[in-house]
Amino acid sequence: MDGVLVDTMKLHAKAWQEAASKEGLHLRGREVYEWEGEPGAVTAKRLLKREGRAAAASTVKNLLRCKEGNFRRLAGHIRVESRLIRLLSQLRKKHVPLALVTGTSIRELRTFLAPKILRHFSVLITADHVEHGKPHPEPYRKAFKKLGAASSEILVVENAPYGIRSARRAKAGCIVALASSLPNRFLKEADCIVTTVNRLCQIVERLTSPSLGR
Repeated sequence: MDGVLVDTMKLHAKAWQEAASKEGLHLRGREVYEWEGEPGAVTAKRLLKREGRAAAASTVKNLLRCKEGNFRRLAGHIRVESRLIRLLSQLRKKHVPLALVTGTSIRELRTFLAPKILRHFSVLITADHVEHGKPHPEPYRKAFKKLGAASSEILVVENAPYGIRSARRAKAGCIVALASSLPNRFLKEADCIVTTVNRLCQIVERLTSPSLGR
């Protein structure tokens, strides 16, 4: 979702930095981009442990709550680019089943993505649905199973190293990376890297055309 459907990663980075600073923790904005896709609780524990502090459940919960509050304040109304909305509609009309696999919570997902966007997805996998977040393969394995398709038939669109690694470990058939948050060198495990939404849409439309099969 973040960095693919919506351009929110800079807001997540700022929200995490504000929450970390409040707790006396050090965090570089680039780190948030590199860890994108893992559950927020994992990020919170990582920040605490590397400072030699106990990652008590209450502390993790407070840090995560602070980050989420910061994000809500910063984000306001999030919009999906019209070109991507058209792509989702086209894929739905072609009966291409879609899954949304994100490290955010289902509560945040439903808060920031309108129902008219979510209805395009037959499968939603969030941080609430997995024991292990990205880069572990569990999120994508669950999505593939719920889609009812072999992993080799799956096209994944990602924008972050952890997500690409998760999809690769789940044996996705093809991984397209959108360089929206990080330079290309961080995305080299993908099969293909694009730098614009228009190019992304062109590639997805071509790879899901009936002449190529699904």
